[in-house]
Amino acid sequence: MNSLAAHGMYTREQLELRRTAVKRLERRDGGAGGRDRRARRRALIFIRWAEAHFPRRSAVALEGTIFLAFVAPVGWLLWRMQRRIRAARPVCPHCGVLLAELSERVAVATGRCDSWGGKSLHEVI
Repeated sequence: MNSLAAHGMYTREQLELRRTAVKRLERRDGGAGGRDRRARRRALIFIRWAEAHFPRRSAVALEGTIFLAFVAPVGWLLWRMQRRIRAARPVCPHCGVLLAELSERVAVATGRCDSWGGKSLHEVI
């Protein structure tokens, strides 16, 4: 988790920069659809070929192996994306709560942390 010593109070501009960084990460890491689609298509073609050329028992074993080989990297990519997004999100400088989604919107609108109610934004005059 992010340490409190590393984070002071945010200005609205800094908080907005963090929000856009999180949105950019979500768009970039979440958009692997084209590569994913091609890999699925190849796997399905191989599965059809294996069903036509191997006995049922061997075909099922191959299909299970292909499924695990496909799901493991997808799970790792999701875990990595969530970890990067969590690291990019702002943290309340006082209580250390992650300002995510609704908490982040409340902090931008009111300048206060919705967890403890104290001031989490530094007002620039």
